[in-house]
Amino acid sequence: MEIIVQGKGKEFFTPNEVTLNFTFTIKGQTYEEVLREGVKNVQYFVDELLLQNNFEKENLKTRNFVIKEETRYDNLTHQNIFEGFSFNQYATLKFDYDKEKLATMMVSISKLDNAPMCQVDFGVKDEKDCRKKILAKAYKDAEEQALAIAEAAGKCLKQCAKVDFKPFTSDYHSRARYGSDIMYAEKAVAGVAQTIANTFTPEDIVLTETLYCLWNAE
Repeated sequence: MEIIVQGKGKEFFTPNEVTLNFTFTIKGQTYEEVLREGVKNVQYFVDELLLQNNFEKENLKTRNFVIKEETRYDNLTHQNIFEGFSFNQYATLKFDYDKEKLATMMVSISKLDNAPMCQVDFGVKDEKDCRKKILAKAYKDAEEQALAIAEAAGKCLKQCAKVDFKPFTSDYHSRARYGSDIMYAEKAVAGVAQTIANTFTPEDIVLTETLYCLWNAE
């Protein structure tokens, strides 16, 4: 007798890592101008914020860098009107979660000239360990279900013959993903560090996983 069951694992994790997502933006009339001022603005950020808060410049990781022509569509002339160029650099900064440190960083950012936009994400550092815990729960849940079905049928549950991440099909391939989506986000704003530290309490991260298990019973 074959028994196919769906096991689900769910676990709550306390965030222990912070990711600051920055967007540096500069606009000007020439390519050379926005490139020069954009690089200058990022360097100013590194000197005045990162280095002053015990980070290294290498800690700021660039995800994307774009200089593009800006246009506006004129409904009267049905033409695109040139409005200059824009510099956009997207970067991230990760560090161990510490609400006092986070509060200090946000206050420092708010005081910068032409401060970049900032979004705060909370996550977990030990993703592999978290995933192992969830998968173990999912497997245990599948085993308990298979055991209940076998007993109801008057059978003895034997070994698990197959495990996959989606229902068994002939064209199956695993699409297992460990999701660490944005659980909590706020824009950086000016304020008192202690007030920020008291109000920025990240929600627990809820992660789930599903396993499909094939068991043999006799």
